[in-house]
Amino acid sequence: MLITKGLIIDEPWISKIINGGKDWEMRSRSSRIRGPIGLIRKGSLQIVGVANMTNVSGPYDNEALIDNTEHHTIPSEMFDEPDYKWRHAWELADIKPLAEPVRYVHKNGAVIWVELDDEAVDGIARQLNGESTSSYLAEETAVKIETVVTLENT
Repeated sequence: MLITKGLIIDEPWISKIINGGKDWEMRSRSSRIRGPIGLIRKGSLQIVGVANMTNVSGPYDNEALIDNTEHHTIPSEMFDEPDYKWRHAWELADIKPLAEPVRYVHKNGAVIWVELDDEAVDGIARQLNGESTSSYLAEETAVKIETVVTLENT
C-alpha cells in the first residue's frame, strides 16, 4: 500500500488526530478521496502520521455537531459563530503516528491536498514496513562506502 496523497491539517487538530483523540477532520466541503493518506502538520513540510480516509459525511447542523463532539472535538462556541463553515466530516480510521516525521516537497498551490514526491512516498513505506529512516540511511551509507572501497580496490 503506497501512500501518495497527504492532507494538510493545522494545529491543534493534527495533534489531536495523531494522539488518538479525534477521528473526524472537519472541512467546508465534501471530498471524493478515500483510502490511505499521509497526515501533514501545516507549515512544517512534514508528514507526521498516516490514516485511512473511509468516508465523508455531512453537512452537519449545530445539533448534529454537538451529538458528535467526541469525533471532531470542536468546542460548541466555535460552531455557534454565524460564519462557521466546517460542517463536513472527513472520517479517518487506522490512524498511526510515524516514528519519525517524513519531509516532503510542497508544490505551489497545495492548500488542502499534496501529491507526495517519490522520496516522501518511500519514506512512509519504509516506516510502515518496520524500517526507521535512520536505519535505512545508515544502511544506504554503508552500501555507498562499500561501493567506494570496492571501486578504489579495482
